Order: sequence, then structure tokens, then C-alpha cells
Amino acid sequence: MQAAVEAERAAAGRTATVPGRALPPESAVSGKTGPEETSVPANGTSRMRNGAAAAEPAAPPGSIVGPLPEDDVTRRPGSAAKSGPAAGPRKPRRRAGARLIALGLGVLVAGSLAAVAGDHVALSSPDVRAQAAAWVAGQVSPDITVSCDAAICAELQNHGFPASKLVVLGSATPDPLPSVVVVETAAVRDLFGSSLAMTWAPAVLASFGSGPGAITIRVVAPHGGAAYRAALQAGLAGRMASGAALLRDSQVTVSALARSQLLAGQVDPRLLLALASLPGHEPIDIVRFGNPGPGASPGVLLRFADLAEDIPAARMDAAAYARAVWAVLNGTSARIRPARAVSGPVQGQAVLRVEFSAPSPPGNIGS
Repeated sequence: MQAAVEAERAAAGRTATVPGRALPPESAVSGKTGPEETSVPANGTSRMRNGAAAAEPAAPPGSIVGPLPEDDVTRRPGSAAKSGPAAGPRKPRRRAGARLIALGLGVLVAGSLAAVAGDHVALSSPDVRAQAAAWVAGQVSPDITVSCDAAICAELQNHGFPASKLVVLGSATPDPLPSVVVVETAAVRDLFGSSLAMTWAPAVLASFGSGPGAITIRVVAPHGGAAYRAALQAGLAGRMASGAALLRDSQVTVSALARSQLLAGQVDPRLLLALASLPGHEPIDIVRFGNPGPGASPGVLLRFADLAEDIPAARMDAAAYARAVWAVLNGTSARIRPARAVSGPVQGQAVLRVEFSAPSPPGNIGS
């Protein structure tokens, strides 16, 4: 009988032992238990016999029972305990401790990467992300490809930009070259560093926010920044010549500001050709040229023209004049057809704003 009791006690002690592996501690990053979590009751393994709890036997040396105290590695509750002075079980416990260290490091690294990704999204406030997405959806042509991080791409879809034209940038993306425009956020800067602005996307179309949370919309240069700047310079002479020709037309009136912009070659070549199609049909008075991108690079071309709607020579009221101008512009070829024309007051003057989508072609597009 005594031998049977001793055998039962020994079997009960082995039931509470976790051979070769201790429970992983809670991750300091995620606050969750490790991926191979094992459930152990706080007071050891429960044994029920005939509807009543069996008496808890004394644990043999090397067994783990009761609440698990802090261990040598983490000094946190929930790991293995050491009981008794026996030397035998210490070697497998060291192997378990080594595996625990490796598992803990893996959890910490994964959690740290997740935290960094989360910080990138959090750096830009929801307002800044919404402003940037609304600008891209309203100003960038829906026919071109835009690359962005996952959060901004989702925001762009919410604002109506075609999902088929979005390229999500990530750690496996070599560069943003498949796209024409890239939305630069903290996450994208972390992927590509300074090479994004210096090599792949040198021109800024618009910028929102400030500091680490700033979001910048850039033009991708498929042949590099130097080639993009060379094309912009090569098209300068053609833009200046087109501007000068527009100024010589007797049906074209310009303000002093618009004259200087035309002569400096600052105007988008598509806009120059579209305006050149008007004088044969309607007289025009150009108030100014502009670019709707806040914080755009100095060399970015001007994509809209404000035309005065009160034109005595047109012999029609402002609304009829605006409709007549748009009818002419909308009948031009697709490459020089404006994206939109909007009537409204600007600095107290009623104007028709004729606008092209971004980005502007840097070189010549013909005559």
C-alpha cells in the first residue's frame, strides 16, 4: 500500500512538469503571450477524482507546481521556477532558458518592427493625410499611376482615385519607377531615404504638414533627376517662344504678371497650346497663371490660367462667354484638352479658371 501511494505521488509531480520549455513571458512590445502559449493553472495542474479535488501531493525535486515565480532571464512572473537544491534538472533548464531568450528576442524584434510601422502612420495626422489625398484625387490625372504607402493608398481610394492606378510601396518594392507620381510619407522616406528626392522624384508638386509628419507629392523621374531637369531646360525655349507668339495675337490681352510668366517660359505647354486655340473663336484676357500645389518646387510649371469673364469684345454676358470658351477648349485634341474650367471670383474679379491635371510634361509636346 505504501509503495502504491509513493508511485501515485511521483506520477502527480510529473504531471505539472513542463519538459524542456518554459512558458514565454508577455512581450514588452505587444503585451500578449508568445506564439506557442500553453495554459497552466496558477496553482499547478488540477486533478479531480470522484467529483472532489485530490489532495495536492508534495512535489518531487525538479517539478514545477504552484504559481510560477519570476525566472532568471526576464525577472517577470509567468516563467519557470527552480525548486530544491538538486543539480540534475539544471542542465535541461539552461537549454530551456536559451530557447526562451531566442523566442523572446524574436518577439521583441517583430514587435519593434510593428511599432515602427505604426509610428510612421501616426506621424502624419489624419487631417494632413486627408488633405494630401484630396489634393491628389482632385489634381493628379486619374490616368497615371501613383505610388504610396498602404495608409495613403487606402485614403486615395476613399477619395475616389482609381485603385487600379495605385502601387503600394513596401519593403519588397525596389523603387517607385512604375509610377508617375509618388506620395512621400515618413514610411516612404524610411524605405528610400534621400535618394527618393535626389534621384527618383526631384520635383515637388505639393506639400502638406511639416516636420516628420509632412506629406509631399512628387513627380517620378523615370530616367533620373538629372534627365528630368535637362528635359525641363530643353523645353524652356519652346515655352518661351509659344508665350511670345500668344502675346503677339491681337485678340489676346494679358496683365503685367501674365506677360512676365509667359516670357519666362513658366507655363505648362499644354495650357499654352489650349489658349492658342481660343483667339480664332473668342477674345481672351489672361489675368494670371498659377499652380494649385502648395509648397511646389520653384521649377514646377504653371497649370492653370485665370481668364477674365467680363470681355466687352465678346459681346455676351459672363455666363455665355464661359460656356463659349469651354466649348472651344473641350473640342480640342485630348493631349491639350483641359481637365476642367471653373467660374468664380478671384480677388474680387470674376474669372474662368482653365486648369490641367498634374504633372506637367517637362519637355516640348509639339506646336
